[in-house]
Amino acid sequence: MNTTIKTPSQLAEDARQTAADAIDTTRAYAQNAVNAAGEKVRDLRHDAEPAVEQLAARVQQAVQRGLDAASTTSARAQRRLEQAADVTGKYIADQPVRSVLLAAAAGAAITALIVLASRRRDDN
Repeated sequence: MNTTIKTPSQLAEDARQTAADAIDTTRAYAQNAVNAAGEKVRDLRHDAEPAVEQLAARVQQAVQRGLDAASTTSARAQRRLEQAADVTGKYIADQPVRSVLLAAAAGAAITALIVLASRRRDDN
């Protein structure tokens, strides 16, 4: 056993060296923890990329289906409006007097509704 008595400066140097060793060890542990965390993040990102790409593809497919459905519905509505316009035009051509009387009656009904609505607002 070494029973040499150390001077205060030697004790201070030993304490400084022990502190420096502790700091180096702590830095090494911290660096290892940071490296492990970074590797875990890279692994998670690598694992998540296919799922994100799949989700993006599904969203794109859903959007495309929605656009296709909207286009189909729009074309169908346009055909029905054209058919209604043709039927209306044929009716007017076949029965012009009756068409004028129906249009006048519809105009009078709409005017009456507007007058009634404006009177109710004025009463409030």
